Amino acid sequence: MTTELQRAMAQYEEARIRYKKAVLASLGGASNGGAIRRAIQDFQRASSALKRLTATSPAMPSKPQDDSEPFPGWGFMRRLLKAG
Repeated sequence: MTTELQRAMAQYEEARIRYKKAVLASLGGASNGGAIRRAIQDFQRASSALKRLTATSPAMPSKPQDDSEPFPGWGFMRRLLKAG
């Protein structure tokens, strides 16, 4: 795990906790909507940074495609001919 990924994960968790605290504070009347909006924006930025770092590249095919068959059913026909 890279340092950059660890930092992004930590920022994500901190932003999530700040959002939770802002929501709980607003329930008690100690916070206003501005604090919640800032917490949501911080959380969204941290989330997108984490997604950008954890995005995987497209999967490679597990085995190379065998294009030697002249048409799709040829392998089946060949097995039938060998068995007979």
